[in-house]
Amino acid sequence: MLELKHHFTCSMKQPNFSSSLISSFWLPVSWVTIFLVGTDLFIISPFLPLIGKELNTQPESLTILVSSFSLTYAIACPIQGQIAERWGLRTVLVLGVVSLALANSFTAASINVSQLILSRILAAIAAASISPMIYALTADRAEPSQRASRLAMVNSGLVISLALGAPLGLLIGDMTNWRAVFIGLAICLLVIAPMNKAVWLEDAVRPSPKQINTQENLWYAWPYLVCMLAWSSSIYAMYTLLGTALDRDFGASAQDTAIAMACFGAGATSGVILGGRLADRIGSKRLVQLSFSLMLISFFICCFFYQQHCYVVLLANLFVIAFVAYGFFPAIQACAAQTFPNRRPTVLGLMSSTLYLGISLGASIATQIFNAFGMDSVFLVSALAALIGLLGSNMIKLKFSESN
Repeated sequence: MLELKHHFTCSMKQPNFSSSLISSFWLPVSWVTIFLVGTDLFIISPFLPLIGKELNTQPESLTILVSSFSLTYAIACPIQGQIAERWGLRTVLVLGVVSLALANSFTAASINVSQLILSRILAAIAAASISPMIYALTADRAEPSQRASRLAMVNSGLVISLALGAPLGLLIGDMTNWRAVFIGLAICLLVIAPMNKAVWLEDAVRPSPKQINTQENLWYAWPYLVCMLAWSSSIYAMYTLLGTALDRDFGASAQDTAIAMACFGAGATSGVILGGRLADRIGSKRLVQLSFSLMLISFFICCFFYQQHCYVVLLANLFVIAFVAYGFFPAIQACAAQTFPNRRPTVLGLMSSTLYLGISLGASIATQIFNAFGMDSVFLVSALAALIGLLGSNMIKLKFSESN
């Protein structure tokens, strides 16, 4: 009788065959979700001229739509992570996907700038409930020996949304209307929401704050935040000014600039996928250090060839920079997931916030340097940021075994 009762209890705890089959599709569902979030994030910038024309507003004054989203997202990410530690990752994720769909519907229906700003703030809060949760759930689901490669596959959705999703959305918006793109995104998000609920099984009982190991104090996350800040500042200092620099110094056409961006995007996509696999083989911390080292060398080489005005070699260097840099992203996430098994949502949320802070910091510093000294100096600033990241990576301590 006791054996029968034990068997019944265990069978209630274990998912049935159909649930297990559905949950096996978690990786493609995560990829599509991140791709939609990335497209939603990146599409607003190229839409500013279309929005300004319809609302009789200068596009320059609409950059607040981008900054309001970025600032809100940076603030909301760690807060949503702490909420997820109490309510469960899947619950916060599904609510975030549905909320982002509603926010996009609000964006599509907005009739003035104030409503647009509010809609993008709501979209940022919703997006902050999605990306860190998917990263944490991926780290939970993946085997330790495959954690970085699985995170890389999910992150490739974000990279490809920059290279493909945003341009495709812009093309659709130009042929129809920018509002139609946000309606389309809202519909896709509503479709993917129940899929996320299905593929992620019920969360295990989350530990209470008192149960969390004292070694997982958030203070120990500072080396990860330094590395993320240095990496994003390094990459986006260069990337933000690239189009302007090619136009001014090379007289590059729009097609030439698009080719340069495509080379960078191809390198980033290849780097994030292959970097994840390499991190699983040599160790995530080692790949973080290797990425920073190769970035440092690549920026110096790119600075040299930029001064030589060798456009073809510059394109190759842009591919190499992106390739060696973007392997960092899944590697640093895998490091943090290993060190903070119980506080993954909050730590990964803090890292997402730091990413946006680094993008803003890098772009701001690079603009000042570019105006004063030129693009070759911007490459040197990016190299300096990579050096800071390399020094910070030496402070990373993996406090838990890979069994976590």
